[in-house]
Amino acid sequence: MPTLLSPTDNRLLAKLPGASVARLLPHFELIPLLCGEALLVYGAGQEYVYFPVTAVVTLHHALASGALSEVSLVGNEGVIGIPLLLNGDVTPCRAVVRTTGHAYRMSARILTQELNRAGPELRLLLAYARALVAQMERSASCREHGTIERSACAHCANAPACPSADN
Repeated sequence: MPTLLSPTDNRLLAKLPGASVARLLPHFELIPLLCGEALLVYGAGQEYVYFPVTAVVTLHHALASGALSEVSLVGNEGVIGIPLLLNGDVTPCRAVVRTTGHAYRMSARILTQELNRAGPELRLLLAYARALVAQMERSASCREHGTIERSACAHCANAPACPSADN
């Protein structure tokens, strides 16, 4: 496991005040993420949140037909676990590792306790959640109207393909 990575290699965590990072640091665990690994399962509870540092994770939304539609990619700019940030008890999406790498994992219970402190962490993470939701809405709308293709998406064009990510 790389020893040169730190939680602040995740750009979202890097924006937190130093005191907040220091308080959370003992609760982070650096873990490897393998391409095709499911981090969140549609309709299930959530035990952990993940802050990617070198991995890329794709989020899939369940359609009315039961099919899954890719709605977003999350790398070192964000967090996997938005439903928890918005007080959700179950996951409305599926998160699958698209590019092998590493992430910092934290217990959902610990993050919930921190969010309940209602400090800068809450404001920053909720701002990210709002931006991610807006991105997903734009992406879903464009796909529905056929205005973008997968090859035109900057994330998709630059991210190495994972043979098992679409399974």
